[in-house]
Amino acid sequence: MNAPEQPSTTKPSLGDRVRSLRLGDRSAQPGSRLTGLPWVLVVVLLFLTALLGYRAYRITGSYDPERTASREPIRSASPVTTAGPTTPDTTPSKPTSSEEVILQSKGYVVPFSLIQVSPRVGGQLVEINENFREGERFKKGDFLARIDPKEYQYDYDQARAGYMASQKRYEDLVQNADEEIKQSQADLDEVKNNVQQMKLEMDRNTKLLRGSAVSQREMEQAQYNYLAMAARQRRLESALRMLTEPEGRQQLRIKAAKYDMEQGAARMATAKMRLDWTELRAPVDGIILSKKAELYNLVNPSAFSSGISASLCEMADLTRLEIDLAIQERDVALLRKGQECLVMPEAFQNDKTFLAKHPKGYQGYISRLMPTADRAKGAIPVRVWVKNITAEEAGVYLKPEMGALVSFLNRADPQAK
Repeated sequence: MNAPEQPSTTKPSLGDRVRSLRLGDRSAQPGSRLTGLPWVLVVVLLFLTALLGYRAYRITGSYDPERTASREPIRSASPVTTAGPTTPDTTPSKPTSSEEVILQSKGYVVPFSLIQVSPRVGGQLVEINENFREGERFKKGDFLARIDPKEYQYDYDQARAGYMASQKRYEDLVQNADEEIKQSQADLDEVKNNVQQMKLEMDRNTKLLRGSAVSQREMEQAQYNYLAMAARQRRLESALRMLTEPEGRQQLRIKAAKYDMEQGAARMATAKMRLDWTELRAPVDGIILSKKAELYNLVNPSAFSSGISASLCEMADLTRLEIDLAIQERDVALLRKGQECLVMPEAFQNDKTFLAKHPKGYQGYISRLMPTADRAKGAIPVRVWVKNITAEEAGVYLKPEMGALVSFLNRADPQAK
């Protein structure tokens, strides 16, 4: 009887096990789903390219410059000009006639004259007007502030004392000039009489000497007395001429005293002027735009260091304003000096209170086309003068550096200057 067959216990080799784990070749499978994927992508790309080309053709073929310009809003970041007529939107302040507006641009409000109120002398502010703050209105000559006047008061007192001393010297010379002339004339007349008497005495002694009636000594004494008195006469005559001649010593002394007095008067006037400069007043009618100094601050017109103010404040007359615009070179040919404009404050273009007073904005005209262009922007600076700003509206609707929309009309302003 044969024994039962035992199962084989031979283990598979390492190579057989590795081959059993290998994936099959997908390219050999006839039903693979990825075979047509590249062709699908090519077809989709061709379709998208055709669609984009068609849309670009439609947009380019139907482009209307005037309609596109009318739809383009004015940007607030920088001045942008829009050629062609402007289609009004919901804002009632814009002109309703498309034939009037030839250009529209945004600009910024600037004062016609910005004044820095600076002291002419340095010192510490010891007094300030209680209303001295930004936005307050002042009339020309109104008190603003006062610098400590003690030092300048001392200088004025010293100059005034020097002037008064020189004035007294001059008046003394002028008043006593006639008396000195009279006194010199009297002395001269007296000496002339003495000379005449001594000459007679000398002649008499000469005759007596011949008869030995007088001694030689007496004769010589009479002669010397006569010569001395004659010399004194000549000296007094010279002194009198110096007192009476136009270019004599007395007249030169009077002129010198007069010049000293005038010099003293100039010093006193300068000291008084510097003393008056310690009181700061408003140079024009206007509104305080910025305040640069406070009470007890040091101010100096030539200050460049920190802690010392070179000016007290900035002020301007806000009834005299301009709009500063940068017009592109391609549009500047549409503008002329004196051309009428409408100025609409950008912040109040939908404000009912403002529109009730100014339905189309402020009226204005082109006051200046600057002689040089801005190469970086490719634009020409243009200034538009804003008309009819009342004192009550000054600084209310138009403030410096505020944006404003300007519509240029195709007619000249009859009131343009």
